[in-house]
Amino acid sequence: MLMDKLREGAQGRGAKIVFWLIILSFSLAGVGSYLNRPADTSPAKVNDQPITAQEFDQAYQSERGRMQQQFGESFAELADNPEYVRQMRQAVLDRLINQLAVDQQAREAKIRIGDQQIKDTIRAMPEFQKDGQFNNELYLNLLSQARLDPNSFSESIRNQLLQQTWASSLTGTDFVLPSEVTLIDKLLQQTRDAQLYTVPVAHFQKTVSVTDAELETYYKANSNQFRSQEQVNVNFVELDAAALAANIKVEDRELRDYYEQHIDQYRTAERRQVAHILISDKDAAVAEKQAETVLTQLKGGADFAALAKEFSSDKLSARNGGELDWFERGVMDPEFEKAAFALSKPGELSAVVKSQFGLHIIKLVGVQPEHERPFDEVKADVLAKLKADKARDLFIDQQQKLSELAFENPDSLDVVSESMGLKLQQSGLMTTSTAKAPFDDAKLKQQAFAENLRDTNANSEVITVGEGKAYVLHILEHKPAMVRPLADVKADVEAAVKLQKAQVEAEKQAATLLSKLNNGEDVSALVKELDVKVESKTGISRTGATLVGTLLNELFRMPHPAADKPVRKLVAMPEGDQVILVLNKVTDTDQPSAAKSMLQTQLAQGRMIASQAALLQQARDAATIEYNPLFNSQPVSE
Repeated sequence: MLMDKLREGAQGRGAKIVFWLIILSFSLAGVGSYLNRPADTSPAKVNDQPITAQEFDQAYQSERGRMQQQFGESFAELADNPEYVRQMRQAVLDRLINQLAVDQQAREAKIRIGDQQIKDTIRAMPEFQKDGQFNNELYLNLLSQARLDPNSFSESIRNQLLQQTWASSLTGTDFVLPSEVTLIDKLLQQTRDAQLYTVPVAHFQKTVSVTDAELETYYKANSNQFRSQEQVNVNFVELDAAALAANIKVEDRELRDYYEQHIDQYRTAERRQVAHILISDKDAAVAEKQAETVLTQLKGGADFAALAKEFSSDKLSARNGGELDWFERGVMDPEFEKAAFALSKPGELSAVVKSQFGLHIIKLVGVQPEHERPFDEVKADVLAKLKADKARDLFIDQQQKLSELAFENPDSLDVVSESMGLKLQQSGLMTTSTAKAPFDDAKLKQQAFAENLRDTNANSEVITVGEGKAYVLHILEHKPAMVRPLADVKADVEAAVKLQKAQVEAEKQAATLLSKLNNGEDVSALVKELDVKVESKTGISRTGATLVGTLLNELFRMPHPAADKPVRKLVAMPEGDQVILVLNKVTDTDQPSAAKSMLQTQLAQGRMIASQAALLQQARDAATIEYNPLFNSQPVSE
């Protein structure tokens, strides 16, 4: 009966309306979820071409790595500043935008960069060379540290070469006029004769008086100058991987097992040296005919080096008889490499080999077979690596134990110290500016001054520093920053007020002295009264060290003096002294300097750099750039 009534209710008009409202709500929810799917995550677009989130993240992580290498442990403190991170992210994005804008213009100009040019550029980079030769293992290790893979790195080199070629094609016609070089050379050789009247602020510091009211007023207006810094005293224990490694014993059997398990680390891949003759011509038939002719001559006993110098399009290797550097597999063009490694004995010739660069005839010069370094030769290296591996594992285990003990006994580090045999150390009262090792590390310093550790009176979590040290801290004492009482800093306040008043008086008296000099009056009495230092200097040059930078810059900004009418100028020095510069004479020379030829090169380089910067700006201005408004809220993997 009950079920029948329910069935009847479900067939009523009201139930149907409710039913369709439910269906509609689900439909709209579905549509809403579809419409509200994550939007385009690309941080920006340049002429509708996106810079992908992956590209940005890779560039950002590479920049972080570079900054960490540059600033070391202090980078952690910078990275904790949200505004610094925001600016760094924006700088990385702007660089990617610039690169893409230039890349687009270069590609529109039909500029192409070949794979061999990229390989040659990478192999020539000193970062990847060991003992003057390209080292593939070093190359891969450095890319790994920078979070790059070979393909993406090669593509970045391609883009750089593309942009450089494009920029060079447009700025290669820049030149510097001989008259410009002559004028600048003349200006650099120009010398000036001057007199200096230095009105010392120290003279007035001895004579100015200060009232208690002035002290009180200055103290209140500048109270932040007299704040004591926050201080803490910290207990800590240190876990050191190097100390653990020193106590690790390794059996000879373990060394041999490690050597056999990691034999690839002690194996040198097969390398070959070849000579080649490269035949290239726009007409493929002509090139092929010439290559076959040269090969026939070689088979008939002709000298390979002589034919390389005569016919090879690779002029660099041709000068050396066609010989190339030693190489292993995976470096050269695939077809070239296949043919080179198919040769079996020195002096053997290949058939004509076609690659993307043209037609090659290859002669095997030498073979360095795969070589395994014997155990006895690398035993010391194996021992160091095995001990490092064991120390790393032990360090991780001890670090876990340290974390557990510090958490289970939060009130002090006594139990931690006793249980793990770690020395309990104390920092003594320190400020953020006086902290010494190990608290000069940003992460440790931050935890030492962390408010939550003070409030809970608990041990810190384990703090790792570098790859081999870990610490736990416990704050013993805290002294907050506060404005020191006037009575404690009265001498400092008095000195500051005296200096301020002395600077005003020195400027006033220097102005009076300048007025008298301009009016041609005798100033000897005033000079003596004010302890003015008078100096005469001749032959002052722009590049000399005769004057401090502030005075030197001002002196060479002053106009040339007229006959018997020196030019004078009052200059306030940073420490409070007032200096009257008197320019008496300007001496020019028409004789070229020994550096004139170098100057022309420097000016040309400077102009080229300025032109390239202008081209970059032009490419950016011409592009339509769209920023993703969600860019700064998108997460970036750390």
